[in-house]
Amino acid sequence: MLTSSHERAFRRAVILWSQTRVRGIGENRCVTGAGDAFDECGFVWIRSALPTPGAAFAKAQELIEECAAANGHDALSVIGEFILPPPDGEPTRDFQTLHFDFGVPFRPVRAQDVARYTALYVACSAGRVTALTRLVALDALLGQRPWPDQTTLLDNLMAYGESHGAWDDADGYYEGSLGRVVEAAAGEPRLPSVKSTPGFLCGMEFDTLAAELSFFNYLGLDVDAVQVEVPLSPGDLLVFDNLAVAHGRRGSRGPGELHQRVYGHRSLSPAAQRALRDRLLAVFAERQPISRRLAVSTP
Repeated sequence: MLTSSHERAFRRAVILWSQTRVRGIGENRCVTGAGDAFDECGFVWIRSALPTPGAAFAKAQELIEECAAANGHDALSVIGEFILPPPDGEPTRDFQTLHFDFGVPFRPVRAQDVARYTALYVACSAGRVTALTRLVALDALLGQRPWPDQTTLLDNLMAYGESHGAWDDADGYYEGSLGRVVEAAAGEPRLPSVKSTPGFLCGMEFDTLAAELSFFNYLGLDVDAVQVEVPLSPGDLLVFDNLAVAHGRRGSRGPGELHQRVYGHRSLSPAAQRALRDRLLAVFAERQPISRRLAVSTP
């Protein structure tokens, strides 16, 4: 996960990398290798006019394997691949809320795929691109306010899952919306309940970007202060750590514009899922006095 000492690097990374036409991660002035890039900034942006999705995802695979080897992670698999919006579909709405792909396993009860890295590639044939990918480093955002101790934090998340989340006793509770994660952690639910609101879909909590920013401000979180907006151009590749960086979008994407591949742990055991969850919850704990950093329980 990112640390507070890396916030400045995260916020300036796009400026630094936009000044260099990068063909390989070693040419980045910000970092010396893929592991350094993900550890320091949470993402890698390669502006090298990669000609095809195959070439882009081969580069993404190379970066992720380098990072996994440097950090002693198990090998990762491709657990999802999408074209957004579909080539025969309609343009997207003009913003996407901040989220985590595949969701965070807050109450895992069975083996399930868990996303670790996401790769985004804009097709060379996309033409004029107007959308911006939004990235928010969790530790930079969460450091703006205090949080409950770890025991209370997890209790709040479990209670929220039962009342507001798509909780199923057979499947557990996985949360993808950053807004829902932080309001659950704070113990201040305001968003509609997925369970009790007929027809409500996760990801549709906010009608506009302004409404989302206002929501976070209410909880004492200034997204604009730590957000990076990446203007992906045709041929660009963006790879980010899905458990360190929440992502969304400002602007609309046209049919067939964005290719997405998600890399992660396939059929990860509940115990291993809890270990990943506890890494994310530790970011909240880092914002507490040492006397309040309690061990995370494991429901």
